[in-house]
Amino acid sequence: MKKILSSSLSLILVFGTFGLKAEPEMFDRIIAIVDENVVLESELVRRANSIVSQIKARKQTVPSLKILRKQVLERLIIESLQLQTAKRVGVRVDDRTLTATLEKVASGANLSVDQFKQKLEREGTAWAIFREDMRNEIMISRVVNGMVQRRIQVSEKEIDNIVAQMDKEGETRTQYHLGHILLALAESATPEEITVQRDKAKKLVDALRGGSNFEEFAIAFSNGPKSLEGGDMGWRSLTQLPSLFSGTVKNMAVSDISEPLRSASGLHILYLKEKKGGFESQMVVQTHVRHILVSPDAITTVQQALDKLKLARDRIVAGEKFEELALEISDDKSNATQGGDMNWVAPGTFVPEFSEAMDKLEINQLSQPVKTQFGWHLIEVLGRRDQDQTEEKKRERAYQILSNRKFEEESLTWLSELKHKAHIKIIDAE
Repeated sequence: MKKILSSSLSLILVFGTFGLKAEPEMFDRIIAIVDENVVLESELVRRANSIVSQIKARKQTVPSLKILRKQVLERLIIESLQLQTAKRVGVRVDDRTLTATLEKVASGANLSVDQFKQKLEREGTAWAIFREDMRNEIMISRVVNGMVQRRIQVSEKEIDNIVAQMDKEGETRTQYHLGHILLALAESATPEEITVQRDKAKKLVDALRGGSNFEEFAIAFSNGPKSLEGGDMGWRSLTQLPSLFSGTVKNMAVSDISEPLRSASGLHILYLKEKKGGFESQMVVQTHVRHILVSPDAITTVQQALDKLKLARDRIVAGEKFEELALEISDDKSNATQGGDMNWVAPGTFVPEFSEAMDKLEINQLSQPVKTQFGWHLIEVLGRRDQDQTEEKKRERAYQILSNRKFEEESLTWLSELKHKAHIKIIDAE
């Protein structure tokens, strides 16, 4: 720890404070100790500047310096705890993975990596720092997934209940755009602490219903994961929301502010921004297909595999049975004994080359040899049908909804536990 403190207190100049000044202004200093790590003033300034830019881009009012520092410091403390956990359990992000992620980010902005780098540097963000921020984001994502996912279990009974809720609501595709403010309470909170938070929540609700800006209040007061984004939860269906929220949200009108809702993590205030959508059935075209596969190997070349399949096709055209040749020569042993029959399949089941060739065939039409990563295929379509997969898709969606819902709830619990067990000392938050 002495080595960390000594190193961290070196005289590194910090440029600018929350975007107000461009010239060197102060020496770097430690503002918080988080277990075996520290939070530096320079990092707080850099991150706060970034948050200010995002708030201005959303055309929202930037909160006071004191509020901004408090919220950004809280986020940096949580991130530090997550990164330390990631390193302890062996999470690593190699340069290849990082480069691939940066390429995706740049591509999403319709830029090459070089162009994206130049854009960032023109905006004042050093490429080396951005790379490490991205590496840290990936590490945090991986450790959260790893630590939280193991705490999640979804039963068939729970899926049945969600599907029943979908049917009861009648509008499984209705979406709600929500804002969220969380006033955190520890599980060990005293009655006095609970009373203080309840009074604070009531005052916030009254002010919001009186016309105060929800996003600005979320930035200033929320302890939720989206506080610095104005508390924006995005679009959710009722079934994607915690059960605590869904019963309230379905009875809210657009622009309504909820009463404070109590959960294990604290008091929640919801704001219904928008509402859209309705029920949609899931109709798909299924294909009944069979194939013969000949794969190249150490003995058989790609050309020899192709020649073998061409000969098989000629034999079928001449009158031999497809299923007998499949049993004789197909290298796909999972269905060769069924005459190559792959049964009814939904779109997207196979690799693109196979799917494209299959979709172009008429019923009972035999394909020419089709090459995929597995070898050469002879494909025959035996039938097509429209299949209502609404119930199947409902159950798939119900599982995903429950998994996501539990993930959010368990994430908050895990972070609360992580923070509770940690040694955190705020040296100077002003």
